[in-house]
Amino acid sequence: MTTPKKPEPIKDIAELKALLQLAVGLELSTIPVYLTALYSIKDGTNTDAAQTIRSVVMEEMLHMALAANVLNALGEAPSVKPVDFRGHKGLKPVPEYPLNNPLISGIGELALRPLTRVAVDSFVRIEHPFHGAAAVSAIRCAENSYPTIGEFYEAIRTALEEKCKDRDFSATRQVRATEYYGGAGQVIEVKDRKTAVAAIHKIIDEGEGLPEGKLEEQAKKVTDEDRLNSGWQMYSHYARFRELQTGRRFRTDQKAGDEPKGSLLLADYDAVHPAMFVQRNGATTGGPEGAALNEFDLAYSQLVDDLYLAFAGGQKKVKDKLAPNGERTGDPLPLAVHGMYALKNRAVALMRTPNPANPAHTLCPRFFYANAEDRKKLQDEINHWKGQTR
Repeated sequence: MTTPKKPEPIKDIAELKALLQLAVGLELSTIPVYLTALYSIKDGTNTDAAQTIRSVVMEEMLHMALAANVLNALGEAPSVKPVDFRGHKGLKPVPEYPLNNPLISGIGELALRPLTRVAVDSFVRIEHPFHGAAAVSAIRCAENSYPTIGEFYEAIRTALEEKCKDRDFSATRQVRATEYYGGAGQVIEVKDRKTAVAAIHKIIDEGEGLPEGKLEEQAKKVTDEDRLNSGWQMYSHYARFRELQTGRRFRTDQKAGDEPKGSLLLADYDAVHPAMFVQRNGATTGGPEGAALNEFDLAYSQLVDDLYLAFAGGQKKVKDKLAPNGERTGDPLPLAVHGMYALKNRAVALMRTPNPANPAHTLCPRFFYANAEDRKKLQDEINHWKGQTR
């Protein structure tokens, strides 16, 4: 590790596209972290905590779409293929957990945990301007990496303004505003430099990489586009998780950097399934439990494929008994939405299942994205373990 210094500016559009590919993956990387905590909550409990986490997850989906729209407008489709950026070779846009992001030195480890105080502390760290450090200068930054998510997106914004012309953009393969189905904010369809910068600004303003100056602004500051019809106010992710961490809401006159002193927001950390994450290559179990873990990973891998196919403007063949030849082509984005609900059911079932190797804990979804070779191994193991139980 070296003394932190500002990374060299993005030198051309090729480097910008590489960072945008990784930006789509960066937004994806926090979703399983938050979903694991959300799905661990027992039915009928922790409704405020669940609403807070769910609202942030929906906006992370929006941020994925925004980054994808910018990348598509520059003529490159989002992809799960490894990316090279300067000294980093083969960076995977779709992460494995636990994750230490090689491009963001300050963010720390992203781990899959049930809803615990430790988990909520990590949420606050992720969304804090300096990821919990006193200042950006206190972060020890690896070579060719950025100290914070904010610095990462600032590099992208600067490159859009300084390296791109309006003629470099084309409004192709755009996720439309009508296709975003929840949370605050709106999809920005990118057609030129102005709309590209606006899309990146929305990611920074709403989510990770909260600018330092925002800590001195009103904690519950919201614009018209950040309000839902229900009246729920979608202020910054940091402020929402800070409320969950402290057990109190912000008062309307408080700043985001203050200690919340408003009404209670209590979390019952005992009303949570005691899930324990075990890496696929760790001390995993076979039998029906191992098969269920593998089936979750296969379902998650398909969900990620559907998301990336949708962001790339592709179509997917689906079975339909009423269609000629028994199949039709369809938009993969609604299929991905359906897949998210199915994935929740699988996750909850895992978290209700005792871990045979550690009965005090339950199984935890791994959110392992499998390539074609790994998918065959996962399926072979499923067939083997299920055969043993017959």
